[in-house]
Amino acid sequence: MTQERILEIRELLFHLERRIKPLEWDASRNQINEFKKKELVVLREQHGVLIEELGGLDQ
Repeated sequence: MTQERILEIRELLFHLERRIKPLEWDASRNQINEFKKKELVVLREQHGVLIEELGGLDQ
């Protein structure tokens, strides 16, 4: 069960990072609108939660 959850979290992190990177690139060049800024904040929060959960499962 734990190994399955770890694999699932890693896959979710991979997909989140693929969505976050272009938004960060746009934000760094001030080419991002308000909707995408909010989306970036939500995605970063989800990423943080998954990282914490993954850290808890690895211990």
